[in-house]
Amino acid sequence: MKKITELTHDLLLETNGSIAIDFTCGNGFDTYFLANNYQQVYAFDIQKIAIDTAKNKCSEFNNISFILDSHANVNKYVNNFDAGIFNCGYLPHGDTNITTTSSIVIDALNNCLPNLNSKGRIIIVLYPGFEQGAKEAIEIEQYVNNLPSKTYDVFKIQITNRNHVPYIIGIDKH
Repeated sequence: MKKITELTHDLLLETNGSIAIDFTCGNGFDTYFLANNYQQVYAFDIQKIAIDTAKNKCSEFNNISFILDSHANVNKYVNNFDAGIFNCGYLPHGDTNITTTSSIVIDALNNCLPNLNSKGRIIIVLYPGFEQGAKEAIEIEQYVNNLPSKTYDVFKIQITNRNHVPYIIGIDKH
């Protein structure tokens, strides 16, 4: 099986469009991928070190707007978009006390889902292997499972014979 990052990128490539959002840019790996495949990318993070690291990794691109702000404020910066990714948890090699939280991810989803273009997709990677990540995964799943099926399809990709491994939630807009 492919690595989870490869799967998320494959899933995002199934969308047609020109605008993508990296809701949690972190070290810039997803931002780099998006910049290679979309005309305009918006990359959010609340940590300056993450933005700086991602900018350095993506220095060859001029189609990225780096935004030092919470992804919950996405509507201040982006009107419509075709693809997006949340890579939840904490910044790899960073402060593990600074994590995404279900309430803020759900706020971001509430703010951005109406602006997701038809045939667009959002990928959420969840990390239930630590206490905050497990809580976050449960609450985000509860939220997405209640999205209206007339507008959205929600899917899950998970290895079922291992406990606490990262997994993918996808939201497609009809």
